[in-house]
Amino acid sequence: MSAAPAASPWRVLVVEDNAAVAALHCKLIETLHDFRTVAVVSNGDAAYRAVEAARPDVAVVDLTMPGGDGLTLLRRIRREAVPLEVIVVTASRDAHTIREAMHLGVVDYLVKPFAPERLRQSFNAFALRARTLKRPLLAQDEVDLVQSTGAARIQRLPKGLKRSTLRAVREALERSDRALSADEVGREIGVARVTARRYLEYLDVMGAARVERECHGPGRPRNRYQHVPVRPIG
Repeated sequence: MSAAPAASPWRVLVVEDNAAVAALHCKLIETLHDFRTVAVVSNGDAAYRAVEAARPDVAVVDLTMPGGDGLTLLRRIRREAVPLEVIVVTASRDAHTIREAMHLGVVDYLVKPFAPERLRQSFNAFALRARTLKRPLLAQDEVDLVQSTGAARIQRLPKGLKRSTLRAVREALERSDRALSADEVGREIGVARVTARRYLEYLDVMGAARVERECHGPGRPRNRYQHVPVRPIG
């Protein structure tokens, strides 16, 4: 059996002038299976330099900072077409600022103070969008997911999927000590292989499952899916 190598973790830049808050962000990122912090900076000017040096995939950005604010950073990276996604975390709650941040294409907008779980949802939303946009063609329900923001994206199921079946598929993976095929999952929970595959693919996009490709000779490889555990904070 030959399994595909695991994908590299998403690279995260933390842009926050409060050292204690920045440390909390980094602590949470350490608990996420597919993310790692590559740089921590305290203002937008330093963030732009870090983007060039560290090549992050996503940044957690405060808006109000001395030495270069977050909105100025956002405008600059969009103007220069820098391939960086942004999660805003800020005390700014006025409608004008929120509207501009949304127009600049942020993944999510979190108003301080917020629970750590809410930031975890933002990272999951980023991963869902990024994985979905890697596909060459998207169905309408996938486009809908990409267009929604933040927690709404991960709470909304694509058309035709049921939460009860999704839960059963996820639990089947959690119980297994090895990667399972769609055939095996379907037999265990009593659904057709093609149905099980839809749910498994969705869990893969969500980051709740990891796909492995099993190759036997020259034929088409068979996908197997492994549960991705989420470690608690602290």
